[in-house]
Amino acid sequence: MAKSGHSSVHQRSGGHSTAPHPEHTADDDRPFAEIRKLLLSALGILSLHRWAFFIPFCLVSSIMFISSLYSPRTYTASVRFERRTDAIAKDLDDPAGMPMFLFFRSTMVDDLKSEEYMSDVVENLGLTEGFERDADGNLTEASIARRNALARSLANRLWIWTNVPDGIGDVDQIEITYTGPDPHIGRRLVEEVKKTFIRRTRKWVRDRLNNRRDYYARQFEEAEKELIRARREETRLRLENGLVDPTKPETIGIKLSQLERERKTLLTRQREHETDLTAQRQMLAMLDPGVMATDEASNQEAKFTKTEPMSPRASRLAEEIRRINLEIERLRSTRGMTHLHPEIVELVETRRGFEAELEQQRISDGGQAVAERSVAAERADRAAFARIPVQRWQIDRAQTLVKIAALEEKIRDVDIELESNEVTVKELLDIKGNVFQKQEEFVAVTGRATKARDRCSQLETLLVRINPVLVALEQDRLVMFTEGPQARGSSIPIAPRAKDIVILALLLGIAAGIACVVLAEVLDHVYRSSGQVARSLGLPILEAIDEIVTAQDRRRRLVNRLVVAPLILSCGLGITCLTGSMAYLSLSRPSTYQKLRGIPQAAIELFAGDTTDCGLRIEPAIPNPQSVQDFPEPLRL
Repeated sequence: MAKSGHSSVHQRSGGHSTAPHPEHTADDDRPFAEIRKLLLSALGILSLHRWAFFIPFCLVSSIMFISSLYSPRTYTASVRFERRTDAIAKDLDDPAGMPMFLFFRSTMVDDLKSEEYMSDVVENLGLTEGFERDADGNLTEASIARRNALARSLANRLWIWTNVPDGIGDVDQIEITYTGPDPHIGRRLVEEVKKTFIRRTRKWVRDRLNNRRDYYARQFEEAEKELIRARREETRLRLENGLVDPTKPETIGIKLSQLERERKTLLTRQREHETDLTAQRQMLAMLDPGVMATDEASNQEAKFTKTEPMSPRASRLAEEIRRINLEIERLRSTRGMTHLHPEIVELVETRRGFEAELEQQRISDGGQAVAERSVAAERADRAAFARIPVQRWQIDRAQTLVKIAALEEKIRDVDIELESNEVTVKELLDIKGNVFQKQEEFVAVTGRATKARDRCSQLETLLVRINPVLVALEQDRLVMFTEGPQARGSSIPIAPRAKDIVILALLLGIAAGIACVVLAEVLDHVYRSSGQVARSLGLPILEAIDEIVTAQDRRRRLVNRLVVAPLILSCGLGITCLTGSMAYLSLSRPSTYQKLRGIPQAAIELFAGDTTDCGLRIEPAIPNPQSVQDFPEPLRL
């Protein structure tokens, strides 16, 4: 016989086992029979150790709910706005080559989360009011480091989302989201970040464009100066190399050939002019009045010699006159002298002196009559000579002199051209010897001039482009912001979620109850059925009787069922529901949770004798301890 908490099983053994019931045999053949038996056994064990399951379940669930009240909360706040850029600024490039607003778009996220921006945001939010300052009211170095640390901490909790709508390239949609443990600063933070970004962006654009204009203006002035220097250098080089273009060396040979042909032509012309000049000079010598007078004197001398006798003195004078005439003729024929030559002029003056002396000697020798007749005859001959041949001689002589002067001028011109030709040939030969050096110098100078000219043109184009952009900026239509609604944020945390906390606490409570049930079953050594006894002993059970229950046992069981069990059940469920409700309200309705937390304190104050105010005093929300640790002191709101 075995003692059991269940009804006893009576078996009578006559050496034969009882035949199985037909229904049991049919049940064993049904699908999932083993699974059903296993589930029934598990439910039986759970029912047997129900308190080992219920109490750990309630305790673990309550502990999890209470722990969730002190777990860190994560709150969020966001704001959206749009930035719209005028189309006139699309093609405005910066010195690096990237369009200015494309560069601005690519650095926008880094700018929003930069330490400079966030430090400005921290000061605008008034989070540095309690920081240490110097005598001038400025933050000390330690306070600046503290402010920068706070700015970096807040920047790490910001998430920037940007979007460019399809087909609208000049519009940026920007969303700033805060995620952190403080429920009070989120909306203020993202709103101030938005305002700071708008304010600093407008200032940045204005300063950038003004600096760009000034930069382009300075660059344009420098480029103009460089262009002037390059043009002057190019002009100097072209003047120094006026004969040929160094960039075209083949023209040197062409020029040399042309100069050689020109030199041959000039030489031929010079010889022709010199021949003509010689002929004209001979013609002039024939028309010289001194020569004609000499011939006339010779005739007279012959006449005087033939008709009248002369004294020795007259003969010597006549001989000197003939000698002088021969000398003049010799000088004219051999040396090409004219009547204006000093030697011939001197000889003519000497001859006149001799002629005058000869005339006086003839007068003295021949008497007065002869002298008068001779003088009259001479005068008649000279008058006849002056009337007829002298007039034609003067015309011919004047024409000959004009031709001689013209030929001499032509010869001088030809000489000058020959000298110029020789100088040009020499310069061309020098250029031909230094053609490579000149060519490199010319290319370098022209290259600098071309580069400076292109630079001036490019900068002038940029200045023309930037002026309409500055006009649009002054009219506040270059960069326009659509701020949209105010920042959105809730006092309800996004993490952890109330549903997750409840499910996790219940699952952990169930796991703890099942673990305790398994542990209780493993440690339980009580036989609760005759089958357990038979399997343990290896002997069949002959007979089993039920447990003998006394009146005292019945009263104890009745108290347990009617008092103890309902009390434990209500306490366990009450604690679990209370803690679960508080955990749920702290996550889904924080304001209600804070009011409920203030009820005990108000009740204590009421019963302690504070009758001046019988209403409930609701304290403000206490920041999460984790959020207080995450941020510096000024952020504790």
